[in-house]
Amino acid sequence: MSLTSEEKYFARKLFKLELFQRNGQSFENFFVQIMQYFHKDFAPIKPQGKFGDRKNDGFIKSEGKYYQVYSPEDPSDSEYNTIKKLVNDFAGLYEFWNDQVTSIKEFYYVINDKYQGGYPTLYPELKNIEQNYSGVKCFPFFAKNLEDIFLELPKDQIHDLIGGIILPSNIEEFEVPIMIEVINYIINLDLPYQEEVIPERPDFNQKIIFNCLNSNIATQLRYGSYQEGSLKEYFRLNSNFAKEDLRNKFNQLYKQGLSLFSQSDDKNDLIFFHILKNAYPSNKMPAKNAVLILMSYYFGYCDIFEEPKLSPTLF
Repeated sequence: MSLTSEEKYFARKLFKLELFQRNGQSFENFFVQIMQYFHKDFAPIKPQGKFGDRKNDGFIKSEGKYYQVYSPEDPSDSEYNTIKKLVNDFAGLYEFWNDQVTSIKEFYYVINDKYQGGYPTLYPELKNIEQNYSGVKCFPFFAKNLEDIFLELPKDQIHDLIGGIILPSNIEEFEVPIMIEVINYIINLDLPYQEEVIPERPDFNQKIIFNCLNSNIATQLRYGSYQEGSLKEYFRLNSNFAKEDLRNKFNQLYKQGLSLFSQSDDKNDLIFFHILKNAYPSNKMPAKNAVLILMSYYFGYCDIFEEPKLSPTLF
């Protein structure tokens, strides 16, 4: 079963969120899981003692396709390391795998570029490999290429990789036990405290427009806000501590997102998903509903995202 257009939008954003938050082995594991779903013959290589993985992070033997993964924390600061790893790793890959396992027909240098693209110097080095190793074709493999493969997967595999996709039609009634569980989790998050004045509540729709949030996200926030009556009743029956501490934690998650996605042209959408995912790391729909209701509440009071009267320089 394929995704609807609305589901595909959310899947793409959650996929992008994964790539921004994954580096090193974490990204490689994500890449391998996607490729194993995508091609039944894709074989990941487990490092073996002092020999490691022999410069091969995965291959499709029947097609002679080999993949080497590189995922630095900040792709913009690692041109030298990116090229050095390519040159050294391919030499080691060819020496061991080409004669002893199966001929290398296609080599893919997988880079978690976080949608920034490749360095100009990358392409001449790939061409040099083709010229120096007869019969080998080389290709860069970026985030956009992995996204294309990811979106071709069946819906159940996509959900397995990024979690269930919450849509407005999935938002259920307020569930007090789940809400309490989520609130307790968020309160215990290890995030710094800061004292701030809670602003006057702005117009909900104006704030959505000001922050350039996608219409799908706007719909989710509106649906979550419809449950505010039950949430306010919960707050009324409990101390102010929970309400204030939750406000601070959501604000800090928002600021984490601002820092993490500052270079992305859709950073506010990614911040939304960053908060939704990290406020309670569960794929169960009732828990996501609870987080969304809380996000809608604190969105309305400008504890997350910017107040419309402020200068839109960040956006």
